[in-house]
Amino acid sequence: MKILFEKIKKLEQLEKVADEAEARYTEQPESEELGNAFDEAYKAEFDAYISTAKYIEYMTGGAVNFMTAKKLIQTKRAELLQLLA
Repeated sequence: MKILFEKIKKLEQLEKVADEAEARYTEQPESEELGNAFDEAYKAEFDAYISTAKYIEYMTGGAVNFMTAKKLIQTKRAELLQLLA
């Protein structure tokens, strides 16, 4: 359970980084450097999201499928963190 908790917390950190990178890029959309930084931040966030969903599926032995795991991350994250804390 500790692994899942850490994966969710890492995802939250990466979401903040991607949001900040997007905000900077939105202010200066002509900046290729900011565009690349946003792309990299979003990719890291997405990879963490997929990894977390796959881990939920794995740790439940498939009882929670990948699509449901993704939905849980998006809609029940606070509850998941409370259960895991």
